Amino acid sequence: MDTPHDPLAGLRPAADSRDPRASALLRSFTPGTPLQDRPVLLGLPYDGGIPSRPGARFGPKALREALGAYGTFDGQRELGEVVDMGDLTLASMNGARTHARIEEASRNLFAAGARPIFIGGDHGLTGSLIRGLAAARPSLRLALVTIDAHLDVREYDHESSLSSGTPFRRALETPILSGSRTAMLGIRYLANSRYYLSWAREQGIHLYTVEDIAERGAVAVTREALSLVMKDADALYLSVDIDAADAAVAPGVSAVSVGGLSSREMIDVVRTVSAEPRLLGADLMELSPPHDENARTARLTARLLLEILSARG
Repeated sequence: MDTPHDPLAGLRPAADSRDPRASALLRSFTPGTPLQDRPVLLGLPYDGGIPSRPGARFGPKALREALGAYGTFDGQRELGEVVDMGDLTLASMNGARTHARIEEASRNLFAAGARPIFIGGDHGLTGSLIRGLAAARPSLRLALVTIDAHLDVREYDHESSLSSGTPFRRALETPILSGSRTAMLGIRYLANSRYYLSWAREQGIHLYTVEDIAERGAVAVTREALSLVMKDADALYLSVDIDAADAAVAPGVSAVSVGGLSSREMIDVVRTVSAEPRLLGADLMELSPPHDENARTARLTARLLLEILSARG
C-alpha cells in the first residue's frame, strides 16, 4: 500500500534534540512503576459541578498539549520526568459516583507515597481529593493554600449536590485540616457574599485579596500566608483555580475574572508556595478550552505546572 503523499515533506523544520519540549517530560504509567516521592500527573475530565460555561472537562488534554510551548530548562537545571497516569475514567452524568471515584484515586496515590498534581476539571473535585488524602493519612496535620477568586465554601445538602463552590467546605470537614491552617489568595470582592466571607473568617481562614497582592506584592503576601499556615503543619497542599487570573490573560476559565491577578502574580504565588519542601500535592483546575483564545489560558496553566515541578528539583 502506498504511503500518502505529504506536500510539506522536507519543508517542516526537524525537531531539535538540543531543545527538548516540556511535553517530553511526561512518561506514561505502566504497572510496577514506582511512585514513592515522585511527581505524578492525573487528569480529571469532569465539569458536572460547574453551573455555567461548561468545558473544563477538556482541560487536562489542553494542558498537556500546551506543554509543547515550553522547554525543559528552568534556568538552573533540567526538569525531571513526570509519571503521567492519563485521565481518570469518570461517570460524566453522575456527580456522586464521580466524587467517590476521585476520592478513591486520591487515596490510592497518597497511600503509595506519590506527590500528585491533579489537573481538571471542576474545582469542586478538590474536596474529594483532600478527602482521599485524609483517608490515606488520617493523622496528618495538613496546611492548605488556595489561589482562587472565590471562597468555595458553600453549604451543600448531599453528595449529589456538590458543585465547584463546595470544595473547601468539604476539605474543612476532614480531621486533617483546620481554618487556621488554610490561606486563600486572590479573593475578589463582589465575587463572594458577606455570609460566606463572615463564615470563612469565623473558621480562622487567612484571606488575602487581589488588592493585598497588588499593594504588597505576590511574594511577600505568599510568604506571610505560608508562615501562618505552616506553624504546626506536617504537609502542604496547593489548589489553584485558574479563574484567579484576570480575564485579559486567562479568558478560558469557567468563571471569567475581571480585576483578577496578573500572570506574573500567579507565577510568583505558585513558585513561592511550591518552594515549601513539605508540599505534598497540588491541583490546577477549571481550565476551559472552549472559551480559551489562542490557548492563552492553557499556556498559563502549563507554566504553573512547570513552576511546581521546577521547585521540586
